[in-house]
Amino acid sequence: MGNNRMFLIAAVLIALGVVGIITTGWLTGYGNPGSWASSMMGGGIMNQNPMRGMMQQMMPDLVPPGVNPEDLPDPNSKGAQLIVYYCAACHNLPSPSMHSAEEWLVAADRMFRRMSRMSGGMMMNVEMPYPEEQQEMVSYLRAHSLTSISPHKLPSPESPGAVLFKDRCSQCHGLPDPGRHTAKEWPAIVERMKGYMRSMDKKVVTENEEKEIVSYLSRYAQK
Repeated sequence: MGNNRMFLIAAVLIALGVVGIITTGWLTGYGNPGSWASSMMGGGIMNQNPMRGMMQQMMPDLVPPGVNPEDLPDPNSKGAQLIVYYCAACHNLPSPSMHSAEEWLVAADRMFRRMSRMSGGMMMNVEMPYPEEQQEMVSYLRAHSLTSISPHKLPSPESPGAVLFKDRCSQCHGLPDPGRHTAKEWPAIVERMKGYMRSMDKKVVTENEEKEIVSYLSRYAQK
């Protein structure tokens, strides 16, 4: 299984290299990350990116659902525009709340090293952010990151709702603090997370479990 996985990844990278050669002029023609990101805010270019589309089709479980540029926190900030420009070139646009501040340090370092290996060669045309841009991106992601909480610090940690919340939500990320959102906001957030679980082939909450989790989060939500 592992060998097949590596073969698939290698095939994708080679295919992306071919796409990179074909689209070199298209991607480099924008020159300015800020103006390019602004042009993407309408979603047109973002939805047509051949690299991301190919990765989504061939490795859907490795490319989690993304967010629209306009839905990012402080979308007109330099950090947000850099995230759109560099990150959406190869995969869906990540939400800053996808990871905690500590997790973003690890994830960003991993992605920058990967981009470095894929840039500058004939088979790849992945643009590498400058060191100061990397710092700006990491600072932005950490500033709007997931406010996580340790499982033992949850209110009523042994209640049915807390147990379900810990089990289901920790499949993909750290546990968000129930006080991060209001009782009015939690139902839509849980419903959205349910869709992510399904698309990433995780254990999806049932209708009754969803009600239990929402009830628990609403009970200890932001007042």
